[in-house]
Amino acid sequence: MRGNPSDPAAAKRAYANAQAKDVLDINAFADHIVSHGCVYGKGDIVGILTMAVSCIKENLLAGNAVELGELGKFYVSIKSIGARTYDDFTAQNIKRVNVKYAPSSALKNLRSQSEFERVLTKKDDAEAKKQTYGN
Repeated sequence: MRGNPSDPAAAKRAYANAQAKDVLDINAFADHIVSHGCVYGKGDIVGILTMAVSCIKENLLAGNAVELGELGKFYVSIKSIGARTYDDFTAQNIKRVNVKYAPSSALKNLRSQSEFERVLTKKDDAEAKKQTYGN
C-alpha cells in the first residue's frame, strides 16, 4: 500500500512492484547462454561480455552511442549546473555523466509475455519470518 505523493491526504492504494527472484552474475548468465546450445563455451561468453563492457565504455567516452541490435542502445546523458553565459560555462559546470540504456522494441514492454503472482514484499517476508522463527 502506497500513498499518493502529490495528494498526501488521499487513501493509500495497492500497486504492483517488481521483485527479482534471483540475480544472475556474469558466470551464471554465461552458463544460461551455454544451456541453450550455444557453440561457444562459458569462458568465451564471459570473455566476450567482459570485453563488451570495456568497449561500450570506450565508445561512450569517445562520444558515440552504442546500439546492440535487439539488446538496445547505450548512450550518455549529462547533468550540469547552469552558467550565466555561454562563455562562463566550463567543464566544472558538469556534475555527472551517466550511462543510459534504451531497450529495443523486443525488450521494451514485456507485459504480454509476463506471468504474475502475489508475493510478500521482501520487507514483509523478512518480518513474517522474524515473527515465526525469531531473530
